[in-house]
Formats: sequence, structure tokens, C-alpha cells
Amino acid sequence: MDAAVLIVGAGPSGLSLALALVQNGVAVRVIDKVSTYRIGQRGSGVQPRILELHKFLGVLPDIQKRGGLVSPMVRYLPGGEMKNVEMIAFMQNTFDRPYINPIVIGQDRHEEVLPEHLARYGVTVELGTELVSFEQFPDRVVSRILKTHNGQQFEEHFESQWLIGTEGAHSVVRKTLGLTFLGETRRGDHLIVGDIHIKNRLLDRDLWHVWGESATKSVTVVPFESKDNDKYSVIYLGRDLDATKAVSSREEFIKVFYDITGRTDVEFGDLIWASTFQPNARMVNSFGSGRVFVAGDSAHVHSPTGGQGLNSGIQDAVNLAWKLALVQKGIAHRSLLDSYSQERIPVIAAMLDKTSELHAKTFTPGRGQTGWTRGFELRQLGVNYRGSPIVVDETPVKGEEAVDPYRSGDDGTVRGGDRAPDAPGLISVNDPKRETSLFDIFGSSYHTALLFSEDSTAVLDALKNYPAGIVKSVVILPQKPTGVISADYVLVDHDGYAYKHYNMVEKLTKIVVVRPDGMIGGLVRDVDGLKRYFNGILV
Repeated sequence: MDAAVLIVGAGPSGLSLALALVQNGVAVRVIDKVSTYRIGQRGSGVQPRILELHKFLGVLPDIQKRGGLVSPMVRYLPGGEMKNVEMIAFMQNTFDRPYINPIVIGQDRHEEVLPEHLARYGVTVELGTELVSFEQFPDRVVSRILKTHNGQQFEEHFESQWLIGTEGAHSVVRKTLGLTFLGETRRGDHLIVGDIHIKNRLLDRDLWHVWGESATKSVTVVPFESKDNDKYSVIYLGRDLDATKAVSSREEFIKVFYDITGRTDVEFGDLIWASTFQPNARMVNSFGSGRVFVAGDSAHVHSPTGGQGLNSGIQDAVNLAWKLALVQKGIAHRSLLDSYSQERIPVIAAMLDKTSELHAKTFTPGRGQTGWTRGFELRQLGVNYRGSPIVVDETPVKGEEAVDPYRSGDDGTVRGGDRAPDAPGLISVNDPKRETSLFDIFGSSYHTALLFSEDSTAVLDALKNYPAGIVKSVVILPQKPTGVISADYVLVDHDGYAYKHYNMVEKLTKIVVVRPDGMIGGLVRDVDGLKRYFNGILV
């Protein structure tokens, strides 16, 4: 099998990386040592920023079809009192943030959708296929792979140009590279998760149900997002739990529920799966070396109380994919790959701080379930790469700016390195009956140059000098142009959202370059600024 990139690990991070690469025309091979796909809801919270990335990857409708919104939570207090808890505040979508609420979709269902889309590109995940070791050379990586089929094992040596490890916290790729994985292990903070059938309908499937004190013993029962079945996730937290005993059998798993809740009227069916987790907060010192990289849990692990892990891993994947594709095609500097670590390390460090803080709240006596309350920043819409060496921002700024890699845009500003906002109500000049939005134009395999000036001839001519398919040109005007403009899209900002969301009313800049990962790479005034951005990326 010929593939430029070998991806080890077929979780959401690896699958998203594979999909983004094949959409960029790069051949991939995806392997995973498990013999069958994983079951279970683990990693079920999908944040708004990932919904946007799924939109650009073309998988969002299928994700939304199989997912559901986060339900309200009810906490059962001693004496029979019940208290409603809003873990994640429901918000109305806005024109710049059209998917502002997280959704719940089990990781097993998530991992059904992505391979279905990969299959359309002729890529099939190879299960029962394990990376044993690898050796990298200046022009290739040679991997030793062990395949298990019908109980027999076969060894293979596979050559690829690149190797990416997305195989989890015990990553062979990370360990072989010698990357550090420093952090802390929260010993004694027991976390037990499992999925189980509940036969009777005594627990409302439109609510999350919580009993106990999370610092000592608590249980949270979460209905599956599909309301037409009897499956629930059960999460036990607390330092007073015997985690090993709780997962030793179905009976012991259920007994913990009865002990904490006193609700012996709840009748359980089969236990689907159960496991204990040791909360860790660790990350690598670099996201790769040479021709080998890591992403997702191979690069960072943390307490699941923040609901950030899967989401951060997918952001790793889309950040790396477009850069690796340009380098593989020979049209970008090899140094572009350095920016993968440079951009992701500050974001992941901030993420670990936030999830560790939530974890500490959860396991602090007397704090109840306050550790489950999610702040707006955990929706990840403010994740940014301000200060990145490959971002060009010509916006005038007064004084020094403090950069929080997890919070941007809340003050209405848009800067280079920020998430590119959406703008609906764009009317095609060539087809006035056609209305579109920026999110319908952005894609995972090209840059999008937004030009907010009718006098864009010089910029459009400059864009023609770049390799075909690398950039889409979009001219956005407040009214219909007086002459003919030769761009991929010529649009009238009928409702004014594009000019508003990109601060073009102030006319500080005229050109916005949106990267394939939906981040603003360039915020510039003219052709010179445009060239400065692309000169930092392309050969």
C-alpha cells in the first residue's frame, strides 16, 4: 500500500487528521491495534469549535443527526430535596457563532461517522494492526508493524514520508521520539465510567441525574443522546470509592449506585462496559521531531471534567493537516511544520490549567457539583494563535496586548490568529437568487482570501501567482460593484455581517486570509501584506 502518511490510532483525532489530509490530496494509511471498534460514550461532549471544524470537513450534518444537546442536570439532596443545576448554559446562536452550543455524541458513534466519510476517499481503517517500532531517515520513516488476522500474526515493514501518533496516552510514537510527558497524577481521585441498560423508566431521559458529594462519593447518570433506547452512562466520582471493586463485576458496579443513591427501585439490565480512570494532567514538550509527530492524547492528557480532550485533539489534527499537506506537495517550506508545536503548546498548556482547576473544584469537599459547571471559554471559540510566527497582522494596536491562548474575540475584536467568524446573508453578484455564508465557503483544503474592496485587481492578480487550488478569492462589497470583478466569489454583504464581524467598518485592513483550519492567518492592508503572509508559508 502506498501512503505518504501513516497514522497510528483511529480515534477522533487520527480520523479527523486522515480526513483532512485526504481532502488535501495526500494519501494516508490508518492503523489501530484494537481488533474491533471501541464501544462506549467516552469523550461524548463535542464543543462548538469542533462543530465548526466538522462543518469545514463536511461531516457536520451526520454528527448533528446522531448527536443531541446537553440536557439539564438535577441534583438529589439529602431529605428528598431536588435542585436544578445548569452545567452548560444554553445560548442562542449568533450570526458570527452559528453553532454556539455543545452537543453530546458518544465517541463510538463519532467514530462511526468519520470512517464513513474516509471510505468515500477509498481509505479503510486497518484494525488489529499495531505499530511496534519505527526508524526515521532524512527522506522517509520505516515502521515495523504487526498485523493480527484470524489469530495469526504477520510482520510488515512499511515506508512512509511521515508518521503521526494519535494512539493515546501510552503512545509508542511519543515514547520512541523521546518526548517528555511531564505533569501530575491525581492519585486517590477515583473516576469510574461505564454504560449500562436501565430497564424501567424511573429516571427521566431528558435530564442528567446526580447524587452524593463528588469529593467523597457521587454518581451521575446520563441518558444516551438517542432517546429511543434504555442506555445510560454512569459516572462515579470520589476518594472514598473502591474503584477496582466497582468494575470487577456487573453486580459490584450496580451496588455502588444503590449505596450512593438509596434508589433500589432502579432496575438495571446488562452492563455494556466499565472502566476506571486515573486523572492525569500531562503534555509533551514538543509535538514532533523530524518526520514524526503526535496529536491528541498522545500529546496531552488531563482530567475529563473539562470536556476538552477529544476537542483539543481534533484541533491538533486540523492544525497539522494543512501544513503537512503543503510540505508534502513541495510548495511550502519544511519549517512550516515547526509552527504546529509553536501554536498548539500554549493552547494545550492553557487547557490543562483550566481542566485541572475544574478537577480540583470537583474533588474539594463542600463544593458539590460546582466542578461540572462549564465557563464559556470551554466552548473553545476563543482558542487562538495570536503571536504565532506564521501569522501576519497589520492592525494598528496601542500598547502591549496580553495574549490568552484560550480567550479571544469576546470584546468584538478580530485579530490575526483568531478564529474566523461566520457571516451569513451574502448575495452572489452573478446569481442574485443565491445566498451563502462564509462558513459555506471555507474549506479544509485551501486558504480563503476575503477582499473588502472593489479595487482588488492587484490583489487578485497576485493570488493568480500561487499554485492552483491553494487559495479561493472572495470579494465582499457593501453594494453591487460598478464593474466586472474576476474572483472565485463576488458577494454583496446584504445584511452587513461580514463587514461588522471583521471590523471592516473601521477600514483598518482590507484583506483577511483564512487558513484551512478556519483561523485567520493574515489581516493585512494590501498586496505587500498578502505576499508577506504567503512568503512565510510557501516556497
